[in-house]
Amino acid sequence: MNIAVQNGTILRFANREDLFQIDSITAVCYKAIHESWKILQGEDIYDILNDPKESWQERKNAKNHELFTEHPEWVWVLKSANGIIGYVTFRIQSEKHLGIILNNGILPEHTGKGLGTFMYRHVLRYLREHDVQVAMVEVDLDDAHIPARRAYEAVGFDRVNKIALYWQNLQRDYPESVHE
Repeated sequence: MNIAVQNGTILRFANREDLFQIDSITAVCYKAIHESWKILQGEDIYDILNDPKESWQERKNAKNHELFTEHPEWVWVLKSANGIIGYVTFRIQSEKHLGIILNNGILPEHTGKGLGTFMYRHVLRYLREHDVQVAMVEVDLDDAHIPARRAYEAVGFDRVNKIALYWQNLQRDYPESVHE
């Protein structure tokens, strides 16, 4: 079922047949993000924090597939004449009246055309219609997330809690703390 149309691009509920294309879009859209994480954390820490038996793509895809199995109405795709070009997933925590935008992405050749803003506006409308009072999205502050942050801000996300994540490889020698 179609949710909305913009310049010939259809936003609609995903179906099981779309999951393969969602997986492909995830691999393209999240590659730079994981490369950025590897640089920020250092390969040694990145490798420790990520299960070597399962790639980041497999973990992301599994989350999307699990959400689709539980709540297919919370997985939407963008379809153009060229096929599926983007997607968005979200979750509603009814007891908290909270909506959370989760994994999402648009193929690079289709970015910069307002499609992210288009998707998020309709997700936010859907959340309001389902008695959600607060919407949130988690996004990193690295350069790989600049387009995502712009799109979220364009639809009104305006309260930011900036945090810092610190890592330390305990297998390396570090100077003893002066506060021991």
